[in-house]
Amino acid sequence: MTSHPRDSELQQYVLDRSACPPDLIKHIDSCRSCQQEVYSYQHLFAAIQHMPAAEFDFNISELVLPSLPSPDPLISADRFIAGFLVVFIVGCVGIPILMFGRNIINLFSGITPLFIGVILCSAALILLSKALELYKKYRTQMRQLNYP
Repeated sequence: MTSHPRDSELQQYVLDRSACPPDLIKHIDSCRSCQQEVYSYQHLFAAIQHMPAAEFDFNISELVLPSLPSPDPLISADRFIAGFLVVFIVGCVGIPILMFGRNIINLFSGITPLFIGVILCSAALILLSKALELYKKYRTQMRQLNYP
């Protein structure tokens, strides 16, 4: 090594010498200045281990709990509406599939390929426009965050 190890490397040496690279161990073993630092860290860590655990003379839970926000109720208006929409969409898709499951392929067999292409292109254009709109909104929000 051409320079002395950093404090974090010296601390790692004190805590777990086997996890250190061999060149670091070799340097510390041969350098008097680094050995003094290691000795200081050993005493510091030993003193910290022998310190009693901190105890408060007041009840922390009485101070902290009132300042925490109250939890959301299990059934809020937003959750109710979201649940209703899920049930409604599943019903609108699931019931026709259950009723017409065997005949769904026949349902679309009478549509001309040109009309299917028009439907698919329209859906792709709508999806693309919505994705671009979402990306523009994202970029605007990121600009606002980065340039206050």
